[in-house]
Amino acid sequence: MLKGCEAKRRSSCQKQPHFHDRFGTIIVPTPATDRKLPRASSSMTKKPRSTVQAADPFSDEFHRLLGRLVHAIARFDFNVGLQLNWLGPHCQQDVSELLTARQARLGDRLKKLEVLIMDVYEPAGPKALAEFSAWFENAHQARALRNDYAHGRWGVPGKYKFKPPGRLIDAEPLLVFVPLQWDMSPDRVDDSISMTIEEFAAQVHDAESLFNAYWQLCQRYIAHAKPRRPFEPV
Repeated sequence: MLKGCEAKRRSSCQKQPHFHDRFGTIIVPTPATDRKLPRASSSMTKKPRSTVQAADPFSDEFHRLLGRLVHAIARFDFNVGLQLNWLGPHCQQDVSELLTARQARLGDRLKKLEVLIMDVYEPAGPKALAEFSAWFENAHQARALRNDYAHGRWGVPGKYKFKPPGRLIDAEPLLVFVPLQWDMSPDRVDDSISMTIEEFAAQVHDAESLFNAYWQLCQRYIAHAKPRRPFEPV
């Protein structure tokens, strides 16, 4: 009788989720015993350690400013193209080759725009032309700066400016820029440039306000600009 009951109990347990304790006794989980079920090891369920570096305010600010510089020059290039697209027909000049994406360069567009602007605003006089000339010089510098900064190497920070008593915790971090080059000779000239994050931010601000300065010049002397030239058939 007891053997039959035991066999029936074992058969019933085999149809349900169960486990054996250390003595070999079959245990069927119940609400009371479920809390005692073996759990997966915490080491098996532990999430992998994140590879993301801890936040670095200095590095974050540098990359934010560098992104703003690249965006500012891209927007500036677009606006220069729009000016050529208007001034070309205005002066009866073919500028289509300079407006071919991925073929013509911003430097070439600036050179052509300068020729057209100097012609259109020539009646405004020497002072106006000198202001336009100074603006184009700044524009070329900003273009070259963007190209160098985007392709060169950066130390973020590259060095520190120490203050008395010379502790690292009191030192000011500096950006160090190295133009792109492959001269590895030990006696090469050190062409690296050091700057504070504030100095870099000022350069970015100048690039962002570049086209606005051009537009203000155009509006200041618009009354002296030459009218659109009539179409002259070849």
